[in-house]
Amino acid sequence: MSEPFRFKEFNIVQDKAAMKVGTDGVLLGSWASATECHRILDIGTGTGLIALMSAQRFLGATVEAVEIDSTAASEAKENFEKSPWSDRLTLHHCRIQDFSSEEYFDLIISNPPFFENSKHSGDSAKDLARHTDQLAFTELIFAANNLMKEKGTFSVIIPAKQSEKFARLSQAQGLFCNKICWVKPTESKEPIRAMMNFNKFKTNREEEELVIEENGRHNYSSDYIRLTGDFYLNF
Repeated sequence: MSEPFRFKEFNIVQDKAAMKVGTDGVLLGSWASATECHRILDIGTGTGLIALMSAQRFLGATVEAVEIDSTAASEAKENFEKSPWSDRLTLHHCRIQDFSSEEYFDLIISNPPFFENSKHSGDSAKDLARHTDQLAFTELIFAANNLMKEKGTFSVIIPAKQSEKFARLSQAQGLFCNKICWVKPTESKEPIRAMMNFNKFKTNREEEELVIEENGRHNYSSDYIRLTGDFYLNF
């Protein structure tokens, strides 16, 4: 058994799950926000990273998480139970297409599978987490739209090259991209990820940029440290 991934206020057990803790999840969990954050939903929680980050950031909020893969769901449940916020975290082992709630959510967050029409690895759990076969963008957007409050926010992180397509599909369902953060590995490189906020109303789009490293490998930018500093042990 490997050591858990340790953050400042919680740990992530991830021995069996196909997808381990990664930069995308930490970025989105640190960045996503809404006007009000009393009820939060994490779609495709994996081992529970973003849900736990949300529970740490938004004290008093109830956080629900949906995960289709049984192994990841089991580890997420364990991580929730061992955290300081176990009374505010709920895990649902199901497809988001089958999930329902009597109450709507202020903030819906997802680090979704985004590989489309690409070669699969042969590892069924990893392919489930990474490819859109079981959760197409249109299905994710539909679920978020149906579960979100009228003044709520839907936040995602996806490859920068797919951001226009995702925004277009969202707008077709009545969700508008009002904020986007372009994530660049270094200042001189093109953005590799886009963190996007969607609402049921349209405003002037706010754009910002985040550079992860500057002046060499593992020399993290002050903006990246400021964003994720409440979580990583070495920041």
